[in-house]
Amino acid sequence: MHTVMVIDDSMTDLLVAEKALEGSYRVMIEQNGRHALDFLTKTSKLPSLILLDVDMSTINGFEVYSKIAANPKLSNIPVIFVSGNSETSTELEAYQLGAVDYVVKPFVSEILKRKVSLHIGIIEDKAKIVEQNETLNDYNEQLQEYNDELQNKASKAVKNVVHLEYFIVGVITDLITKKDGFTGEHCKKVSKYMEVLLKQMMRDGTARYPISDIDLILTSSRLIDMGKIGVPDAIIEKVGKYTPEEFEVMKQHTIIAADSIQKFAYLLPDSPFITYMYQMARSHHEQWCGRGYPDGLMGVNIPQLARIVAVCDVYDALISKRTYKKEMSHEQACNIINQAAGIQFDPGVVAAFNKVSEEFKNISLHPPED
Repeated sequence: MHTVMVIDDSMTDLLVAEKALEGSYRVMIEQNGRHALDFLTKTSKLPSLILLDVDMSTINGFEVYSKIAANPKLSNIPVIFVSGNSETSTELEAYQLGAVDYVVKPFVSEILKRKVSLHIGIIEDKAKIVEQNETLNDYNEQLQEYNDELQNKASKAVKNVVHLEYFIVGVITDLITKKDGFTGEHCKKVSKYMEVLLKQMMRDGTARYPISDIDLILTSSRLIDMGKIGVPDAIIEKVGKYTPEEFEVMKQHTIIAADSIQKFAYLLPDSPFITYMYQMARSHHEQWCGRGYPDGLMGVNIPQLARIVAVCDVYDALISKRTYKKEMSHEQACNIINQAAGIQFDPGVVAAFNKVSEEFKNISLHPPED
């Protein structure tokens, strides 16, 4: 049985990786990069593969890898970098250093097992070639082709990011002539709440999205209220409650945003980013009972991301002071959200919210700077 060493300063992530791999491999866990290096240089039983976290406090993963690569005893051990950072630049740096793969946290168990299985398979193929006294050139060529393919995919990801930037500029430029003073700060916080809630639901298995799409989802969640830029200032800045007629105008912000997204969608055909943005901007005021707007969708007919961001949106609205209302406490906001489960909100989303509500409270006390 092959041995896999996992080096990560997060005990939670160590346990998740150990749980995913146990039964198929012997798993060694180490929470400190320096301790791991010391063990590897002294032991006679080296692991077949190393999973190495990039962002560790005492010594980061890139430094640990450099020391492994520089040691003749350890340099042939394949290393898969893991990181909570989904930025393409970090992934490219990992491949440039010589890693055989890159996995984004939080782990999806099946993906992690498949990644490890792939590289253990390559190791076994190499051993068979050595045993048969065959050249290793074929193996090295296959490995190089695999790394080249990964780098090509990373390059495409960089181009996609550029296109996304152009798309966002196009949408915002279409709406920039009108402004809402509260929208920017509100949407930054909603995005932070969304990150906490979405990841909890992915850990629970109640939400399933590609790990590589998480950053796209969070970025698009910051734009849910951009349609308010198209609402007249007299309504946005009004002190006091809206009249029924004014509220009907305010409700149009969902349609304004959706129309602007569609206007520039040709720049990125079949883009998940556009799909996520459109779903949340248009449908974040739909209600589980069917009494929301703009389309009166009900239950699971409401896109799941819109159901998730709706809880984040309402939570921040409840705890925030506005010209027409006082702020509520965290506890009051939680009570209101729970009372609305199965009416305004998806009960499954509220159940996940209850697991992470203290993290919401911490974000509300320490708002994001960007």
